[in-house]
Amino acid sequence: MIAASDPATGDHAAAVAEAMVFTVLAFFAAHVYALLLGDWSSKQRAPGSRDIKAMVLAQSPMITVVSVPLVILLLAVAEVLPDQTAVNLALYACVGELAATAWYASRGAGASRSLSLIAVSVAIAIGIAIIAMKAALH
Repeated sequence: MIAASDPATGDHAAAVAEAMVFTVLAFFAAHVYALLLGDWSSKQRAPGSRDIKAMVLAQSPMITVVSVPLVILLLAVAEVLPDQTAVNLALYACVGELAATAWYASRGAGASRSLSLIAVSVAIAIGIAIIAMKAALH
């Protein structure tokens, strides 16, 4: 959402934040529902309220990860930052979160520091590619 925004054509920080929140909530609901259906299929029993609560909690990082870029975008809504600056900072924050997640996941899986650095490098390369695509589009 952030990478596809263009404040020059009316995608100001408030609109980007709104689109980001609703998109993440929709993806979250679909993701949790798909996982619950998969569990139902594999376990041959319908998920109960405990299963649903556990799945929502297990997948909650999908929602909380947007808090940093959202706060940055809201700084533009509060007129603390210009829209374009906030959109760019939020995009960079997402790349930083992607890199941090790569580090955390790889180290948590037992990868060596060198392998974890490779994972972080790949994550940053993906983030740079997204930024490059944004620049190419606008």
